[in-house]
Amino acid sequence: MERFLQVQPVVLAHDMHPDYLSTAYARSRPEVAKVAVQHHHAHVVSAMAEHGIDGPAIGIAYDGTGYGPDGTSWGGEILVAAPRDFRRVATFRPLRLVGGDTAIRQPWRIALALVVDTYGEARPSETRALFHFVPEREFQAIDGLLRRGVEAPLARGVGRYFDAFGALFLERYSSTFEGQVALEWNQAADPLVAHTYPFDIYDDGEMYELDLRRSLRRALRDRAAGESTGTVAAAFHNTLVAATAALVRRVVRREGRHPIVASGGCFQNARLAEGVRAALAPELEVFLHESVPPGDGGIALGQAVIANANVRS
Repeated sequence: MERFLQVQPVVLAHDMHPDYLSTAYARSRPEVAKVAVQHHHAHVVSAMAEHGIDGPAIGIAYDGTGYGPDGTSWGGEILVAAPRDFRRVATFRPLRLVGGDTAIRQPWRIALALVVDTYGEARPSETRALFHFVPEREFQAIDGLLRRGVEAPLARGVGRYFDAFGALFLERYSSTFEGQVALEWNQAADPLVAHTYPFDIYDDGEMYELDLRRSLRRALRDRAAGESTGTVAAAFHNTLVAATAALVRRVVRREGRHPIVASGGCFQNARLAEGVRAALAPELEVFLHESVPPGDGGIALGQAVIANANVRS
């Protein structure tokens, strides 16, 4: 590409994740100026750049996985961001990924982690029956690790919650590509269902944390009462919309009325994206992607703008 376009880069932007091949490639290059960019900061700034927003902005960044400097996997984040830097002001309660990336390929593991986190030792007796599609030996192995509190990567991504609920209620053992279960869960949602599940927001004074454990309890009660999978899937989507709107309103009260943008792979889901915009209207406007992809296809734009701002400053 350098030969074809006859350009010679002087600044390289790359993802902050230390193990990405692209990061290793960037570090191996001879250019002196290299800027490591946090994944969700890049998502938010890509939406800001598309809409000509200089910042600061309130950015909703929802996807599956992104390197978090705190040692957890991010993906359910609200940031107050400018091109040069950002502050994280809200996130999701983390889920344990037993087996790391294997849990993403076998999302029933994430579903079981959510059940164990929700109920602890008081979990319902029919838990094993909920996972009847998982071989006994595998279930007992992962269940034992979770109950013993095994150390496992922590993931805050909204995509992981789609995986957890989708795998549990659609009875999916595995996925063959990123976002498969989330897509199926979206397609299952009944467009006529409008109700939501309860949720909790905790505030430590610096950051909000969204907790969906009460949502799972209610969803399982609905299933036991004979509600359809489509109803549960729709209520899950509606709950994410309502919870996101509640988080954003709290951030606005604390941080001020800045432009609001939404980015990340989860906003390829039209029900979620349009729902969040409608839930905050008319008093707050949410800028969604129009010409730049909300997923990782648009992330290089954010990386470039961020690198430019840092080098120039």
